[in-house]
Amino acid sequence: MQPPVLSASSASNARSMAETNFISATILHSQLTDDGERLSVRRTTCDALPDVEMAYGGIDAHLARLYLQPTPACTMQQGRRMLQLAPRAPMECSFRDMRDPCVWRVVHPVDIISFELPRGAMAHWARDAGLRGFHGLEYESGLTMIDDVITHFGLALMAPLATPGRAPALFVDYILNAFCAYLVRIMGRELPDGWRRGGLALWQERRAKEMMEADLRAPVTLKQLADACGLSAAHFARAFRQSVGEPPHRWLTRRRMEFAKALLTAGELPLADIALRCGFSDQSHFTQVFSRLCGQSPGVWRRAHQRDVVPGRRPV
Repeated sequence: MQPPVLSASSASNARSMAETNFISATILHSQLTDDGERLSVRRTTCDALPDVEMAYGGIDAHLARLYLQPTPACTMQQGRRMLQLAPRAPMECSFRDMRDPCVWRVVHPVDIISFELPRGAMAHWARDAGLRGFHGLEYESGLTMIDDVITHFGLALMAPLATPGRAPALFVDYILNAFCAYLVRIMGRELPDGWRRGGLALWQERRAKEMMEADLRAPVTLKQLADACGLSAAHFARAFRQSVGEPPHRWLTRRRMEFAKALLTAGELPLADIALRCGFSDQSHFTQVFSRLCGQSPGVWRRAHQRDVVPGRRPV
């Protein structure tokens, strides 16, 4: 009996259908350039299946995968070729050219973080970053390695992938931007002599901070900030960190915490309202971030600090 093939009218549709229907998958997107193509990252998980084939590929993109658990040897059909895939160790990475449609035979548990990087998006990213000598990524399709930097990129996205509705766009943009920069450094063909260096001009730093502070409830992306400063997303991310000492998403989170503390000490506004005013998706998300950064829950922090406020006076 032939195993069921989870496919659709095209390999790219098959990939999307398979990874969202027969297994659990969450996906995040990031658009760092003006070309309309998006980088994406997803976490794909499934329990052991009796015998299923997953089709994917057929698009002009690179696929980088980080295996979160051991994966036994298995088979994959690429065109008319049947490939024998070696076992994967935890935190092992693989790279594959997605132009060739593939059918992967899955007979084992799966837990993978996948980065899908369209060639067009990578080319535009490199151009915007000032890498005029960049001529694409060079690797042998099917390459595997263990790379601590790639592992940390994947692990940094575990929490956003677990709660995609709460994922801060600025943080996801920042991680994917850094991921692109790293791949260009280790796999880029004909790397340029150097990268543009230097921080933001004072007006650019002021403009970026004003945009983030204008409405803490409104999500802002790395590209929006970069556009306002007349820079590419890659250049802006490096320059902001050099000027401010931390990446944009971390600076924004600190400002949200400062505003939250002001609201907590100013009165009895419900925590759910404070969460929304400070740009969090709900009270639970607010409590989680506040507790991690401040060492105690918002309620405990409020009770401790309201004792120091003179009755009838609002903190300045």
